[in-house]
Amino acid sequence: MKGESDVTLTAFSVVLGTLGLQGLTLGPLLRALDLRDDDPVGHEVGAARERALRAGLATFELDRSPVAEAVRQEFIAHLGAIDANPEEGEARRFAHGDLHRQALQAARHTVLAMRASDEIGDDAFHQMEEELDWIEMAGGGQEEETEPKG
Repeated sequence: MKGESDVTLTAFSVVLGTLGLQGLTLGPLLRALDLRDDDPVGHEVGAARERALRAGLATFELDRSPVAEAVRQEFIAHLGAIDANPEEGEARRFAHGDLHRQALQAARHTVLAMRASDEIGDDAFHQMEEELDWIEMAGGGQEEETEPKG
């Protein structure tokens, strides 16, 4: 029995020591080597996004309907974030996301208030909730949700 516990303790110590040594030295080693990731995938995604948005704009270039104009403005806004310098584009995306999140939050509060005051029933509430979810996803819903949905 004692032999088994010695083997187990030794194995545990080796594993813990190995992982601890690697874990404690990996960060300083990476800093010392000064390794950098130029984000090649991010550059490729940016180029693909720009080309895709421009191709999308070209499909309805001659259409001057109100719907086409709304979609055109949306695509141009996304292209504007690409065309700007990276810091300015990031600031613009952050401002857009913040404004979009605030508007959706106000819309959700209004729908919740309408449900609480029995102006709308559960079916209408759930349909509106779904529509607001779609708007959130269409507007870049990668932002974290600020409060749970009710």
